[in-house]
Amino acid sequence: MKRFVAASFLFGCFALAAASDNGAAEVEPKNLDRLNTKADEDDPHLSPDGLRLFYAANAAGNWDIMVSTRRAVQDPWPRGAAVSELNTKVDDRSPCLISTNGKYPYYLFFATQKDEMKDANFDIYVSVQQSPKAGFTAPTPVNSVCTPADELHPWVTANGRELYFSRKTKEGWRVYVASRPSGTGVFGEPRLVGLPDHFHHVTLTPDGKTMYVQGPLERGRWGLFRAARTAMGAWGSPEPLDDLNDAEAPSGDRSPSLSRDGTMLYFSSDRAGGKGAFDLWVVPTAQLRKAK
Repeated sequence: MKRFVAASFLFGCFALAAASDNGAAEVEPKNLDRLNTKADEDDPHLSPDGLRLFYAANAAGNWDIMVSTRRAVQDPWPRGAAVSELNTKVDDRSPCLISTNGKYPYYLFFATQKDEMKDANFDIYVSVQQSPKAGFTAPTPVNSVCTPADELHPWVTANGRELYFSRKTKEGWRVYVASRPSGTGVFGEPRLVGLPDHFHHVTLTPDGKTMYVQGPLERGRWGLFRAARTAMGAWGSPEPLDDLNDAEAPSGDRSPSLSRDGTMLYFSSDRAGGKGAFDLWVVPTAQLRKAK
């Protein structure tokens, strides 16, 4: 974990140095070309130690959870492989890996149509990895957040106390959060987060004061936004990341996911420069223009 933080810090310093030399940071997201294919890659999520990148891909005809593993945080991401013990015959996606103490066990939250019924809804499940060489256990549902509606995009805070997720309501996609005071045990009943309709798929900075979120843009496209938490604990209005969002991307930019130290923002986009369809990208948050 220390190596990961150090490498992320150095990457951020280089970005800040470039900003001071040029007067403003140039936003240069990197395409993760070894992971991307002509199919869709989406829902990126970096492990707490920075050595595994989980994501979802539909190259096999349905969405599968994939993982790319590297030996050191400065290494490029090699080609990913399916997490075979988690994938079913239907769609499995939106992985989120946490460890409440920086050690094993790790808990992988994800969304699945596990009951394998036609047109089945997505629910949030969790699986456990007890050691580095162990596989993931049989997943179990997070019953307090599962409904007949679709639930996707889990994000569990680093202390394990809050589970944010997206639910598809009659008004559109909305963000909910469920809590557990001790950081372990069962999550309670979720409550609606005060964001506008259609904003969803959230990821939080380590201090819990800033949220990156996917939201609607013009012409039915998606973009990435940022919101700040007020002194009273509520979330302010999401502001678009105009310096990052690509105006020429047919569908736009989506699925934001921060590294646990907050220095890197992973996302998915069908912008030019990729391999086709949705690809995975990453950008240092130091390059993004600060909120006003």
